[in-house]
Amino acid sequence: MPGFNFLFEAFILLMGLAMAEVLRGFARVLKLRARRKAGIDPGMERIHIGWLTPLLGLLVIVDQSTFFLHMYGYRDLMPFNGGTVLGILLAFGWYYLVASMTFPDEPDDWPDFDVWFWQQKRFVVGGVLGVNVLGTIATMVFVTAEKQQEIAASLTPQQAIASMVAMLSIIPMIWLFFSKSKRVCLTLLWLYIGLTVGYGMIVFTTVHPG
Repeated sequence: MPGFNFLFEAFILLMGLAMAEVLRGFARVLKLRARRKAGIDPGMERIHIGWLTPLLGLLVIVDQSTFFLHMYGYRDLMPFNGGTVLGILLAFGWYYLVASMTFPDEPDDWPDFDVWFWQQKRFVVGGVLGVNVLGTIATMVFVTAEKQQEIAASLTPQQAIASMVAMLSIIPMIWLFFSKSKRVCLTLLWLYIGLTVGYGMIVFTTVHPG
């Protein structure tokens, strides 16, 4: 579908901007650490970065990558109409909003990044969950039952494992959304990132064997 492919390429730019927002947050953290080590700004010594916010940023960018991989795999099955345009705009636009809230814009205003994490965690995690649910619904709407059965029957063992990993990754995300324990959140962040990276590696080795 030339029309849909053109539209998809256009929305890739929006996904790229969303990824750039997260990477910009990592860049600010690295620059902040460099300034602290160099002793350029003594006031920076009071800022605590921790692990929660950087891991949240890693979660978002890893999920963005696998979501794009999932959407790209179904590009030939989606019709080129107003519903598709709106759905893709909502998904990628929402990803941009989520990405923009992952890191604080002004680190000086947040002496403790953990405070930022607890204020934005549900918005970011809930946003990621919402986009993935939207993607699942879109797959069910656009792909007929007959085609879904055909796809399921043609799955290789590796692809079946990847599908199971993708489904299992929803559990730590839901738990992370509700958890109020720092230790539990750190564990769930690492677990989700590990599962998502595992899913991506399985899919990649399936597409590019050897």
